[in-house]
Amino acid sequence: MKKIFFIILFGFCALLARNLDEIKKSNEIIIGVRTELPPFSQIKDGEFTGFEVELAKAIGNKILNNSKGIVKIVGVETTDRIPMLKNDKIDIMVANFTMTDERKKAVDFSLPYLLDFMGILAPKNSSLNKLSSFDGKKLLVIPGTTSDEYLKYNKSKIKDVKIVKCENLYDCLTKLKNNEADGYFHTVFALANITVIDNGFVITNKAVGKPDYIACGIKKGNSSLLNAVNDAIVKLSKENFFTKAYDETFKIHYKGTIDKKYFLVDDIYKVFG
Repeated sequence: MKKIFFIILFGFCALLARNLDEIKKSNEIIIGVRTELPPFSQIKDGEFTGFEVELAKAIGNKILNNSKGIVKIVGVETTDRIPMLKNDKIDIMVANFTMTDERKKAVDFSLPYLLDFMGILAPKNSSLNKLSSFDGKKLLVIPGTTSDEYLKYNKSKIKDVKIVKCENLYDCLTKLKNNEADGYFHTVFALANITVIDNGFVITNKAVGKPDYIACGIKKGNSSLLNAVNDAIVKLSKENFFTKAYDETFKIHYKGTIDKKYFLVDDIYKVFG
């Protein structure tokens, strides 16, 4: 197998997003990943590492047919994802991109590669393990997140719950420690980071409601590239890529506290033979 070179870039690229034929002719592909979201992606010793970084490299490798091509890894923030796809700055976004009906209006999504469950974090030995447990109590949530959207669409389940807003993971944890709330509602991915660094808290429910899915984002209408990404994901699943990548990233980062059944969607790909 010939080596593909990986280049770290920041900000916007000069090249435009292209269809599959144009990408293959140029022998290079531009893929966006998050800059600081371990274990998905982070910059360590000047290089991107993490589950989605490995996935981005593997997808680029498949699309370029293992040739001596270039996979350009570009660091992006949450708010960059849709604009950079729309403005032809990125070919593929592999950046913790949860599929929602609203986002589907703006970009195309590949087959999912990860589950995205909502969970509840509470102090150790707490009995607060479902949303109804918080009747008359305070629950932390970050505005604009998928967990916030979930609560907005399920108001009947939280009519007697006092919602307390927090800015980010660390702000939420601080408020929880200061007894400004009784629990914290967010994705299991995010909550598990807290249990790793503070054993005074546990995830009392790792699967609130139905899961969302995380997938690759592609510019709307770029069907040839979308099909190529889907083909790559199916092939990688058959090669056991996702289980191996889970063992090398999530399992180590979360210290085995979250079973892979809360992450992987390999069973979906079985329908493709």
